[in-house]
Amino acid sequence: MLLTPHTLVGLAIGTTVQNPLIGVPTAIGMHFVGDMLPHWDFFSNTEKFERRVGWRPLAVMADLIIGVTLGLTITLFILWVKGDQAMALNVFLCGIAGVLPDALEGPHIYMDREPKILRFLSSFQSKLQFQAPLPWGIITQIVVVIFALLIILNSLTL
Repeated sequence: MLLTPHTLVGLAIGTTVQNPLIGVPTAIGMHFVGDMLPHWDFFSNTEKFERRVGWRPLAVMADLIIGVTLGLTITLFILWVKGDQAMALNVFLCGIAGVLPDALEGPHIYMDREPKILRFLSSFQSKLQFQAPLPWGIITQIVVVIFALLIILNSLTL
């Protein structure tokens, strides 16, 4: 799954689950659930060397920038407009937690050698992946994004 849907799911959890001791682990767990949904991403059906060249690294960076921008925008909205510091911190942490497994997998993609714990994480995540062809693999992510945004907007208007 792309980084932005993972981030938005984490943000949605952060807006609805007020306790970070519950929200952060839930966001990490939902990352793995999201990977089990049929999806397409920039590394679908590619070899490791293909992930380092061409348009893919640029697309990953663009996706990361979109996710970070959404996460910071929602966090700052909660902090400045709603004036809720605890919720802002929780949302920020859950947003990071939602994408953390993919962030930790970065060395697997871009380094020739990586720590064993990251090799385990990469292996675990690859077993969960449910790759789907275009356009179906994008449609499922659009549904996730819309659902997460509806939860976020509903939580922020209450």
